Amino acid sequence: MSLRIAVVAVVVGAALALTGCQGTTSVAPTPVQSSDLTSSDGGFDQNAVVGVVLLAAAATPGPTSGGVPLSDRFERDLTAAGFRPDVRVAGAADPAGDQRTAVRQAVRAGAKVLLVEAADPAALSGDIQYAHDAGVVVVALGDPLPTANTGGDGVSADYRVQGMDSDAATAARATAVVLSLQRGEKPARG
Repeated sequence: MSLRIAVVAVVVGAALALTGCQGTTSVAPTPVQSSDLTSSDGGFDQNAVVGVVLLAAAATPGPTSGGVPLSDRFERDLTAAGFRPDVRVAGAADPAGDQRTAVRQAVRAGAKVLLVEAADPAALSGDIQYAHDAGVVVVALGDPLPTANTGGDGVSADYRVQGMDSDAATAARATAVVLSLQRGEKPARG
């Protein structure tokens, strides 16, 4: 009888001790498999959050926009594809600082993919590392993102959408990359 009481006491004590060790946790993207062994390459729910970080010019229609701001195109195209876009446009006063904040906010919001049109790619190196550490697939829009000074491992964007010939084409190509990643496929580079 005393052995049974001792076992029960140990189990109850362990349960109480473990309950006291719980801390606050936050929801983070679920890493899958990675091309650089730090971020994921897809296989996420279709209704996943897709973060988009753009330059200030993306908020106004440009010469290749067809009268629709790039930020609105991303919102529309990603929503039509079944995703929940989280589009953030940097201010003109401090675009690099705004983008650093936007990248981290999108990651904390649970983005599975992050599309980034960088004002200053080198300024985002630590933030790209932060996104990768959270399991977010990072896709550069236009200019490549840094490959050096990113936490010591040379991490950069997982993919890149080049050729900013028109806003419609950019948003369509980027959405196609996200759809490919969502299916767990590796999109063609370029």
